[in-house]
Amino acid sequence: MLDWGDLRFFLELARTGTLAAAGRKLRVDNTTVGRRLTALEKDLGARLFTRTPDGLALTTAGEAMRAASEEMERSLLRGEQQVLGADRNLAGLVRVAATEMLGEVVILPAMRALRARHPQIRIDLAVGTARVDVARREADVALRYVRAEGADLMGRRVGTVAFGAYASKQYLVQRGRPVRGAGFAGHDVITYDAGIRHWRGGDLAGEPVRNARGVLRTNSTRMLLQAVREGLGIADLPCCLAAPDPDLERVPHDAPLELDGVWLVVHRDVQRTARVRAVIDALEVQMAKLGTALVGG
Repeated sequence: MLDWGDLRFFLELARTGTLAAAGRKLRVDNTTVGRRLTALEKDLGARLFTRTPDGLALTTAGEAMRAASEEMERSLLRGEQQVLGADRNLAGLVRVAATEMLGEVVILPAMRALRARHPQIRIDLAVGTARVDVARREADVALRYVRAEGADLMGRRVGTVAFGAYASKQYLVQRGRPVRGAGFAGHDVITYDAGIRHWRGGDLAGEPVRNARGVLRTNSTRMLLQAVREGLGIADLPCCLAAPDPDLERVPHDAPLELDGVWLVVHRDVQRTARVRAVIDALEVQMAKLGTALVGG
């Protein structure tokens, strides 16, 4: 009988295309992934991948095994979700995913209130720009800037976050203030590597950045904020983090704010679990408390 553990490694390798990427996803080194693949191919007596210049590609046997493995994965997930949905204990682990900023201003304060009421609930918090797959149980609850996709997922908009272009006063004294309508020509810009809508475009606060100098790119909101404080350039920042800082100014001062909706996403079955429901309630209460702070108020 095939080992589901080997099949899990096989599926991740099929989805990512390289041993290194699959290893990062599974939190093991690439030699472990290669060893599990070799064991699976030996059990099956067939090659599942061929090497290409772009990575690994599935063979015909590999395509057939992928379809069968994904069906097995779906069956396991359905069983796990149904068991979790019947769980009524306010104790245990809940996995939460969010961006770094939402983790700081929403999730951590919500967890403080949650622990006061339900100290047996533990949180595994994953922050970053990478999208997690809630349907595959990479997280139980996610706060993100895109709505839920898929029949098994439930999502609702729980708030709005405002973003604006900010620079340090030190930078503006040295380099001058950008004027609305004139773009950022001659200025230094710092960009954020993320999937948020307005960070994917070629402008900043509605102004083109094609004539600006890119000096830094980061996947950390905190690094982005600190880089602006250090006077390295201009960046698009959440207003709730940048506006309270007396050393930062929004530029151009009359530019419109960028608004992104925040969506709470959870699996349709798992959301009935008592501990997951308690976490969702705590997150919604914290979003309501923040109110206009998230939209630049």
